[in-house]
Amino acid sequence: MALKHLEVSGLRNLTSVVFDSSPALNLLVGANGSGKTTVLEAIHLLGMARSFRTPHARKLIQQGKTAATIFGRIEAAGVEHAVGVQKTTADITQLRVDGQRLESASRLAEILPLQLITPESHSLLTGEPRERRAYLDWGLFHVEHGFLELWKRYRRFLEQRNAALRNGAGAAELEQWERGLSESGETVAKLRSSYIQQITPVFGSIYARLLADEPPRLAARRGWPKELSLLEALEKNRNSEGALGYTLSGPHRADFRLVLPSLLDAAETLSRGQQKLAVCALRIAQMQHLQEVTGRRCTLLLDDLPAELDVDKRRVLMEVVAASGAQCFVTATDGDLVDTSPWEEASVFHVEHGVVVEVV
Repeated sequence: MALKHLEVSGLRNLTSVVFDSSPALNLLVGANGSGKTTVLEAIHLLGMARSFRTPHARKLIQQGKTAATIFGRIEAAGVEHAVGVQKTTADITQLRVDGQRLESASRLAEILPLQLITPESHSLLTGEPRERRAYLDWGLFHVEHGFLELWKRYRRFLEQRNAALRNGAGAAELEQWERGLSESGETVAKLRSSYIQQITPVFGSIYARLLADEPPRLAARRGWPKELSLLEALEKNRNSEGALGYTLSGPHRADFRLVLPSLLDAAETLSRGQQKLAVCALRIAQMQHLQEVTGRRCTLLLDDLPAELDVDKRRVLMEVVAASGAQCFVTATDGDLVDTSPWEEASVFHVEHGVVVEVV
């Protein structure tokens, strides 16, 4: 997969942007506030139908405009797709692939698998468990056929059980939801555990390269006590969860942590720069695993690469990204801060006041 062509209009300070991108490295250079990150945001919208900076459509749309529109041509499995995303001030999102309107963004994600690394990405380690669950589920969505439907089925049973708890339902009614909830939940947990086992050696190799240190262990928590089945946990907690009105046991409560060889939590021990590299290792491991399992390439959006990394770490990171085979879009205030030598092909763009011009 690779984004070959991008058109953006009405998105923040990007009035009208049109350019062809390299299937390898694309370097976006410009001063702070020039629109570099907004270009990455446009690509993220194209692949995910949502921004990584705000959930509010009105904040995306240029003042005086009624909509922000992103169009791209994406090569996927030897086929070129025309993809369009539009966000309006009325908070309406329209998605199209090859002229056909979509009701769900899942098709966009299939066509353009995206990974994102920003100066705030350390929150994957230090933030809420839902970020780490989303990390695992991204990987399973792309490599495990049927995972999305499995997860939707689990969520439906969960919503039904929560509603029953709030309504003071008896054991007989709760049982009918708990059977489906436990069956689908156990399967989700097993798939997540298997996925962690699959990416662990890839992650460990990349981590050792980036941080020149022994890699941490990915310690998973499935979301209920290990000595119980999910059905047993649900039955045991009926009274306490009935008082709360929601379910406390299940894969929607899962988490994982990075445990260093010293047995300390990486989120509490590593510096910000080390945390960034650890997150890079996690993200790149997913991209590499995706390509190994499915043959599909990923597109990496890497915002403000130089932040918190010295020149040697930036060089090694660029070597690892290049070796992953991913298409990459990198932003920096100065092109000299990014080592492009690991790539045989690279395009450089200068961004100023929302205008993107390729540097020949």
